Parts: sequence; structure tokens; C-alpha cells
Amino acid sequence: MRQDELAGAAGVGLRFIVDLEAGKPTAQIGKTLQVLSALGCSLDITPPLNPKGARKA
Repeated sequence: MRQDELAGAAGVGLRFIVDLEAGKPTAQIGKTLQVLSALGCSLDITPPLNPKGARKA
């Protein structure tokens, strides 16, 4: 998929795609999630382990 096609599918600007691919550290999380969704990807967040090795509630 070309950058302009991805931008259109994700509802973001082409500049955002270019910056995201370049690793811009301040990329907006909402727009980044839109891009991931357009690519058929998802993001899972796992809570950190507590000192005993179990997940925090």
C-alpha cells in the first residue's frame, strides 16, 4: 500500500504517515491507532508485573 493510500484509508494526512514511518517521537496516539487499524493491526497493552511476578489488577 502506498503512503497516500494508507493516509486515505486511515483518515490521516500524508505528512502524518511520513512522520510516523520516520519514527517521529511525538506522533499522536489516536492517529497512530487509526493507521494500525487501517493496516489490520491492533495494539495490546499489558499491565506491568508486581514484585511477586503476577499482573497488577
